[in-house]
Amino acid sequence: MRSSYIAFSVINLFLLAQLNLAQAKSSLDLLDLPAKQSSLASKSVLMAMIPMNNTILAVGERGHIISWKDNADWQQQSPVSVSITNVTLLSDGSKIAVGHDGVILKTENNSSTWRKVFTGAELTKLKIAQLKKQHAALKLVINATQDEDELEELTYQLEDLAFALEDNQIELESGPNKPLLSVTRTASDLLFATGAYGTLLTSNDKGETWTLISKRLDNPDKFHLNSIITTSNDHLYIVGENGMGFQSTNQGKTWSSMALPYYGSLFGIIAHAEKSKQLVAFGLQGNLMVSLDGGENWQHKKLPTSASLLGGDFSPQGKAYLVGHGGIIVDFMPENLASLHINKHPSGAALSSVLVQKNSLILAGQFGISSWLLKQ
Repeated sequence: MRSSYIAFSVINLFLLAQLNLAQAKSSLDLLDLPAKQSSLASKSVLMAMIPMNNTILAVGERGHIISWKDNADWQQQSPVSVSITNVTLLSDGSKIAVGHDGVILKTENNSSTWRKVFTGAELTKLKIAQLKKQHAALKLVINATQDEDELEELTYQLEDLAFALEDNQIELESGPNKPLLSVTRTASDLLFATGAYGTLLTSNDKGETWTLISKRLDNPDKFHLNSIITTSNDHLYIVGENGMGFQSTNQGKTWSSMALPYYGSLFGIIAHAEKSKQLVAFGLQGNLMVSLDGGENWQHKKLPTSASLLGGDFSPQGKAYLVGHGGIIVDFMPENLASLHINKHPSGAALSSVLVQKNSLILAGQFGISSWLLKQ
């Protein structure tokens, strides 16, 4: 049974995205409301982080974008008050962030002011255009079909397309409500963003314009795509709802499905910086998987806890660190799952993201951003 939209957010709080139709209908459009400057921003819910020179860039709820270093922080200028779910750094120092209501933000190198380059309204228009093309093409096929059984099946497909087109036209009028959940870039700055209901976008001009390429994936049920990464050899990996997984070895031109051994929601995937074929995927209720051959084969591990795993990172030495609900912090060597250790942050907070830095972990989540000293 397909897990619900709430299930992939898990429990509540903040994780990744919940549909917010009331927000779309509100008189105060959060896509046009700049994030409020607040001294408490770095203590609010944060969803993702990336290292950037000597600082860390963190993004989270209410449009908050934070520069953080050694427990000091500076809030950047964000033009929206919707939750920001993920961020990536381009080769020229510019940055791209994605979030709720299909928003995509960009800032230039050495700038702390962000601008909107894309919203859910544009995403809905792209989907409408794609559905219209599919509808017209299917009508041509139906007109040329003689077999009655085949004709009946094609007619059902045409009706489904008509319903989907109607739904998107209604959304265009009522306002966007589908979140983008993850973003990554290749060595040549080709960008990819994933989101709810099978959304896959790409940009070849450093995020200024975006193209919908969801049809490149074998995802007819439009399962949510929760995380996308690029490895050091420019292979792309996606994981999502219902144990869905995809990989591309040709810059996203074509994608193949991965046979993952777990059929629940997966919230993230990480790859070792040097050993690019070493992957760890993780998700609902303490389930994680390890691949040592670039996603061809996977070893499944269920932790002795129901805490969901939400974020991860590799140390330079090759140890994987995963974090999640209840302050859970897991570490292990992918080549030896018997080495796995489970710790718990004293706050008990839901942790959404982790970065390994020298002898400490930088943690982000329910109570903002903080550091945690590793035991030597």
